[in-house]
Amino acid sequence: MVVVAGLVFGVSRMEWAVLLLCIALVIGLEMLNSSVERICNMYTTDFHPAIKIIKDLAAAAVLWAALMAFLVGLIIFVPHLVTFFS
Repeated sequence: MVVVAGLVFGVSRMEWAVLLLCIALVIGLEMLNSSVERICNMYTTDFHPAIKIIKDLAAAAVLWAALMAFLVGLIIFVPHLVTFFS
């Protein structure tokens, strides 16, 4: 959706760079999160408090990056939306 919105609104080269960096960061962290979860599951599939913390922290990193990417999206697209609707 971000790529389509970028094409529709004609975002600048710098805005594209920031948007693509945010996309890459979130996807990259999601891949790391999946890797951490698989490694932890290789250790044990039973509940373990330390493994829960490790998995929660990996998931929190993805969530934090996604929230920041959302804010970057707002910073970039809100001015374009205001111009479009006015």
